[in-house]
Amino acid sequence: MERFLICNDPKCQFVLDRRIDGKSLVGAHLILKKCPECGGNWSSTCPACAQPLAIKLVAGLPQSACCDRKANARAA
Repeated sequence: MERFLICNDPKCQFVLDRRIDGKSLVGAHLILKKCPECGGNWSSTCPACAQPLAIKLVAGLPQSACCDRKANARAA
């Protein structure tokens, strides 16, 4: 199961972390079926390079680990 999901709307790219305190929230994508910011669908691939989405935090903000692109600053 993917840890992060990202909104597939290129104007939004809201990031959802499906773990809290290191524990997986198996149904997180079922609770939030659509992006809370824009209503877009979730994706588990990087919108820039289509690799499986991996996120790192840089100064507390989400950034793609595969291609170093910044995601939406309002990650959840």
